[in-house]
Amino acid sequence: MKKIKEVYKEVEEEKDNEVDDSDDNVTMTKADFVKEHTELPKILRTGSKEEREAEASKQEKELEEVIGEED
Repeated sequence: MKKIKEVYKEVEEEKDNEVDDSDDNVTMTKADFVKEHTELPKILRTGSKEEREAEASKQEKELEEVIGEED
């Protein structure tokens, strides 16, 4: 059984990644932001075609999730 602190942490992490419809901002944790913006330039600059295609698919999926939440 999960401890209350673990559940609270999970809820807070989910809230950090939710779309805020009141001001149309998309938020993410700082750790997620740093991870994504560290990996993305490397893939774009030096990745193989397959790696770039995989990253493009990942970015498209993220965008679809955000756009889908607005409906």
